[in-house]
Amino acid sequence: MLKSSNIDSVLNELPEPAESNVDLASTHSPKTSPKLSTETTTSSKHQDIDCSLASLQLSAGVLQIAEPPLGHVRVQLRELIGRQNKIYIDLSKEKYKLDCSEVAKLNDMMNDVRRYKDKLIKIKKEMQSIYQRTKDLKKRAANVATCKQRDYQRKLDRQHHEESLIGGQ
Repeated sequence: MLKSSNIDSVLNELPEPAESNVDLASTHSPKTSPKLSTETTTSSKHQDIDCSLASLQLSAGVLQIAEPPLGHVRVQLRELIGRQNKIYIDLSKEKYKLDCSEVAKLNDMMNDVRRYKDKLIKIKKEMQSIYQRTKDLKKRAANVATCKQRDYQRKLDRQHHEESLIGGQ
């Protein structure tokens, strides 16, 4: 985790590019350069100075364009790191609030939850088994009742038949 002091030191070590490049451009300008006696060395020196002046001006322009967003990003980065540090400190405080006894209590409660969950699953299976057996018994009782009803009806039919035979004689 980055600490705000680390990022501040990194960000503060960065040179201010716009100021340093402007100073370099003013020191290397052709007005302040020494004049040489020979024409060939003067023209080559003048071309070198012009190239370096153009490159310095170009880099200064690029820095003028890029520096405001970079400054904004630096500010946002410092804010983000500050918030991260605050959250880290808050989490550390909460962690230290839980001492060993509270952690042990928490572990015991988690074990109880596991044990009770297993018991609940076992009871649920038993209830499903009882429901299935009850369903089967009801079906069987309905079949027995139907069979008894048929037997009773047959018995009555046989009795009526016998009475009709006896009464017909």
